[in-house]
Amino acid sequence: MTARPAAVGDLRLATVCVNATDLDRAADFWCAALGYQRPERIGDHDQFAHLKDPAGTGPTVLLQRADEIPDQPTPVHLDLYTADRDHHIERLLALGATKPDSWPYPAEHEFVVLRDPEGNEFCVIDVQ
Repeated sequence: MTARPAAVGDLRLATVCVNATDLDRAADFWCAALGYQRPERIGDHDQFAHLKDPAGTGPTVLLQRADEIPDQPTPVHLDLYTADRDHHIERLLALGATKPDSWPYPAEHEFVVLRDPEGNEFCVIDVQ
């Protein structure tokens, strides 16, 4: 395994923040999608919900309450890697994800863009 550059030090990806207008709906989706643990209770006035990887190897997903989700491409999104892309796309659609209309895919692509139930974009990428 190659060591990270010394200049990086202890800097690491620890949390991915996802905006949500409905924290319960977003928590249900992302926990089912990733196999993460959901907080026991999310209050009506809570600003955040932390979703944890039960194996402790993945980053925390922090749901952050927002007034609205932009409908244009969002500047930050999650990439989910899998060797079984089509299976996971169908599974995620069944969980409440949607496909954006008329997404401008390049001619050669191994990714599919989806939106979570809150409208946040993420990609499912085929890695063989």
